[in-house]
Amino acid sequence: MKKTLFFSTVSCLLNMGIESFAQNTMAYTDPESYYHKGVELFQKKVYAPAREEFRHYIQATQKTLNANEFNLTNAEYYAALSGLYTKNPDADIEIERFVINHSDHPKAKIIFGDLGNYFYAEGDYKRAIHYFEKASAENPASEQNIELKYKLAVSYYLINDFAKALPVFNEVKTVDSEFSAHAYYYAGVINYKNENYEAALADLKQVENIAPYKTEVPNWIANILYVSKKYDQLLAYTEPIIEKPNGRKIDDMCLVTAEVCYFRDDFTKAARYYERYKTFRKGSVSNQVAFRHAYSLYKTENYAKAIENFKKIATQNNELGQQAAYYLGISSLKVNDLNSALAAFERAKSSNFDKIIQEEALFNYAKVAIDIGNSQQGLTELQNYLKVYPTGKYEDEASELMSEVMFEANNYIQAIAYIEGLKKRTPKLNEAYQRLAYGQGVLDFNAERFTKAIEFFEKSLKQPVNNELRQNATFWKAEAAYAAKLPETAGLYRDVLNGNFSTELKQKSKYALGYLHYNNKEYKQAGSYFKDYLKAPKTEANRQNYEDAIVRIGDCNLADKNYDEAIKYYDLAIRDNRTEKDYALYQKALTLTFVGRNQEALQLFDRVSAQYPNSRLVDDAWFQNATLELDKGNYQNAVNLLSRMVRERPKSNLIPQALMKRALAYGNLKNYEAALNDYKVIVMRYGKTDVAENALLGLQETLNTLGRSEEFSAVVEEYKKGNPGSGSVEGLEYETAKNLYLNEKYASAVSALQKFIAGYPGSTNAFEAKYYLADAYYMQNDKTNALRFYNQVISDNRTSYVTKSALRVASIESAAKNYKNAITGYRAVILSSSNKRDIVTAWQGLAEAYNLSGKQDSTIYFAREIINNGGNIVMGASNKAQLYIGKAYMGKNDLTRAEEEFRKTIALAKDVNGAEALYLIGEMQYRSKKYKESIKTIQELAQDFSDFLVWYEKGFFLITDNYIAMNDYFMAKATLKSIIENSETTETVALAKKRLKEIENKE
Repeated sequence: MKKTLFFSTVSCLLNMGIESFAQNTMAYTDPESYYHKGVELFQKKVYAPAREEFRHYIQATQKTLNANEFNLTNAEYYAALSGLYTKNPDADIEIERFVINHSDHPKAKIIFGDLGNYFYAEGDYKRAIHYFEKASAENPASEQNIELKYKLAVSYYLINDFAKALPVFNEVKTVDSEFSAHAYYYAGVINYKNENYEAALADLKQVENIAPYKTEVPNWIANILYVSKKYDQLLAYTEPIIEKPNGRKIDDMCLVTAEVCYFRDDFTKAARYYERYKTFRKGSVSNQVAFRHAYSLYKTENYAKAIENFKKIATQNNELGQQAAYYLGISSLKVNDLNSALAAFERAKSSNFDKIIQEEALFNYAKVAIDIGNSQQGLTELQNYLKVYPTGKYEDEASELMSEVMFEANNYIQAIAYIEGLKKRTPKLNEAYQRLAYGQGVLDFNAERFTKAIEFFEKSLKQPVNNELRQNATFWKAEAAYAAKLPETAGLYRDVLNGNFSTELKQKSKYALGYLHYNNKEYKQAGSYFKDYLKAPKTEANRQNYEDAIVRIGDCNLADKNYDEAIKYYDLAIRDNRTEKDYALYQKALTLTFVGRNQEALQLFDRVSAQYPNSRLVDDAWFQNATLELDKGNYQNAVNLLSRMVRERPKSNLIPQALMKRALAYGNLKNYEAALNDYKVIVMRYGKTDVAENALLGLQETLNTLGRSEEFSAVVEEYKKGNPGSGSVEGLEYETAKNLYLNEKYASAVSALQKFIAGYPGSTNAFEAKYYLADAYYMQNDKTNALRFYNQVISDNRTSYVTKSALRVASIESAAKNYKNAITGYRAVILSSSNKRDIVTAWQGLAEAYNLSGKQDSTIYFAREIINNGGNIVMGASNKAQLYIGKAYMGKNDLTRAEEEFRKTIALAKDVNGAEALYLIGEMQYRSKKYKESIKTIQELAQDFSDFLVWYEKGFFLITDNYIAMNDYFMAKATLKSIIENSETTETVALAKKRLKEIENKE
């Protein structure tokens, strides 16, 4: 019976009392007024005053003889109810008294049920139980008894008295009523709690498809089947429902289904059901469930999602956290994220909850450190592994891995010393030793430490395990001997020619022997080796050497006066070569002059200047043309050519000779004043050159011709002043100042050289003194004064130090980011030098300066000049040039082409240029928001170019930037911590700490 029914009954009784009161005229006595007032207040629900009125009525009526029994009974009833509604502590007693005193009254039969309903509705289940129990006893056969029993059972349930609730629910559920379904549900829940799973399952099955329980009951059934270990039955029941829930709750069902699949190693289904569970579950899931979900993803090779889930628990300081960290490391390895793997294994090896996991993590940490390129750290960890686990699972593998790391170690010398110190060396260690010694030899060779290189090549040859390494070590030993100018060089190259060596090395040895004899002026032997070299086919790989050999054969024949042969090879170079065409053309023209074909020679010299206006041989061609014109008696033509040369190439080394030739031409044209002027310029400005004495003779003859012989002595005196003998005071002062510079006493040298220049401003030694003064300033890091005097040397153009000064100026200006001035300096090098090495160095500087000043087309031009015409002149020049082509396209924002060019750089050699190229690819990917690709690229850098510390450490900071961009602060912090723990560079560690603090402040 519901609460509304209870109140309607009370209202009805009140109305009945009022009607009786109206019909009975005897009721209008004073006591009846209390009753009337009480009824009125009760109807208004003012229970406390109503109760007082009813009590007054009862007291007053009990003293009279003619009491109205009906109203008196009602008054007792209303008073009891009013006390109940006002929570009066005596209310229960009054109601009990009413039932005892008026057992035949209609309300006495149902009042316990009404009271039970009241307390049930109020949530006072203990008092409700009290009255429901009484009501059940009073009315055992009542139709309302089922409802009262149901509510009694619910009240038991809600105070957790399941023992009393269950039998009542069992009784109610058997009776066909509106409460039977509810009773089945509650009975099922209680049986589940009591672990009576069969009974629980039977009860819940009764309401599986009945509202409102059909949404909840499938979860209960799934749980029952799970705890009953009826796994096949569970899967048969749950999987169809999970596929089509139709409004039913399936969160718990997904979980237990996932758990069954997980422990049956059906990880594909487990991962799917865990995912569904997390989708439907509100709030966080347990760490155990999170781990099993992550592990299922790992086992199904869904490593990206596995990583995401393992990360959520890998930081916990417990066994589960350690296991999660380990599998996070393994998953990261699967996606080739070596930095993440390293950080995860580091955490797993640092915990000791699970000893097996700890050992696995330590070994894997060492391997990943090596793969990243941190060989020293890897070696340290492997040594630690063998110390902690001397008979561990990976004992043999760790020992073998250490021998492999020896080859890839950053410090070859340390690794070599380690192997040399071993008492027992396995074949694998001997091969590692061979590789290490060879590698160190290459490093020393590239650093131009040729004697040291030979030492390590010889060590490598003592363990000839690998035949290819044996061949290379033999050849590069010869190359080192060649560079060191050792007498045994030729024999070493011949060993290669006569031994079991590759065709490529034999070809290179022929080429080297050709140059060895050529430099010794043994032209017949040189030509023979160069011709042998040309017997092999021309390829892109050997093109530069092949074309150079053609020209050198021509030079050998020219030197041996085999002019026809010389012309033949120069013609071949002019026709087929991509490089040195200007040189071949010039040399052919020069050869023609030796066979009297001067007119043809003139035409070819003209072609040099016309076709190759930027060639370093233009001034030579003009000079040779002028000489031919002079020999033919075409003096004016000679003057014109030489005047053009002096005007357009004022810094040429041939200026003194050109002035001498022009003076002779002027003399033949009887323009004696002009001739005198040229002779005087030679004597005064170029007094130390080979032509100065001839110029003095020419000057003397010309003055004699003019009848002005008396002027000659004055010129001679000036000449002597400018060119003092070694025993003169001026000469002694200069030599003293110069020796201070040569002895590296730069401060004293500055003072002495300044004094000399001020004291002898007209001396030819003053021009050279300016160079030494500039260089002394440079050595003291006084770049301002150094620049001032270097520029004077260039401007004067009176010494052999113009090229060196121009190189210094360009270097200083480039370092100061004054790229316009740097470019001017490098161009001065090209104009002043005929040395190919100087020219290639200048091209390198120009490529860099143009790149940094944003002129990328010029960068590409000079970089290609290096690759096509000078890559073999300066070691590593082609690699650097290729890098700058990539940088140029990067500067033009053509990132696709830039990456192509950078990849070419990387393919050339594992040098600093390749390291920078790979870093720049990673940087471009980062800018393009390709964060994962960028991380992978930098991991390649760490693995393949760890020798190059600057780019290696910059790479880790770029990895950090990528993780931050992906909001993966766990890995960003782990990367920075790795830098802090492993870098030996103070500045790098400081920057890493700063970046780490910035991230922590943001979180």
